[in-house]
Amino acid sequence: MMGDSVADSQSIRWRKVLCGVSWAAHRLTKAAVCRLVAVTTAVTLLTGCGVFGRGEPTRTPVPTFTPTPILVVVPAGSEPADAETVVAAVPPEPVAPPPTDTPQPPPTATPEPPTSTPTVTLTATPEPTATPTIEPTPTASPDYGFILETAQKFPTESLAPNVVRIYAYIYSPTEFGLEGYSLSVRHNGAELAVDQQSTGGLPRVTRDAPGPYSRFTNLTAIFVETQAGDWVVQLADADGNPAGPPATFQLSSDEETRELYVRYRLEGG
Repeated sequence: MMGDSVADSQSIRWRKVLCGVSWAAHRLTKAAVCRLVAVTTAVTLLTGCGVFGRGEPTRTPVPTFTPTPILVVVPAGSEPADAETVVAAVPPEPVAPPPTDTPQPPPTATPEPPTSTPTVTLTATPEPTATPTIEPTPTASPDYGFILETAQKFPTESLAPNVVRIYAYIYSPTEFGLEGYSLSVRHNGAELAVDQQSTGGLPRVTRDAPGPYSRFTNLTAIFVETQAGDWVVQLADADGNPAGPPATFQLSSDEETRELYVRYRLEGG
């Protein structure tokens, strides 16, 4: 009998719980059905206005809402709660905790590989080869019978431009002037003709009055040539052979010193 009383008591409790749950579901279902009916009526009115005057519209069947019962497990020996308390007993969805900032480790500096130092290769500089000194071969000087004592240029007093006069004195210390000698004259490499020969005995003078340009002379030659260039004057014997060293003069195109003077002395005389 005692076991039957306990079983009846528990049965009554479960019936109260189920009644509470059904009543809560009924309230939720009634509210949902009212909202659904209102939405369906509005859609029907709008659809009917849009198709006024047209054919019979196709009716969309109204869905039937079936409430889903909520099962609540009540531990044995506890009093059942009312429907509102049972609905509130449903645990809320768990909320995810806010993310936690994880400290990032500081970046590690990557050491750069050491730069290889280029190897400098020293190249030996070859020593310069000594250039052998070439000794000039001595050239035998011609065996002239006369010595060139002097070669000078004097300013002219009466000659026109491009007229060159050459004075020569060929002598021996014991006999004064020597006769029978002539001159070889080359102007810029070209040989000029000389017909005059020296006279013997007492010489003449280059100027009538004594002065700084007065010299003894026993041969005179005049050339009408472009004066500019090289003039080479050399003593020659009666056969035209060189008898003394040559003397070289340089004249410009506007030069006034166009009187050339040479003096040859007989060697050993």
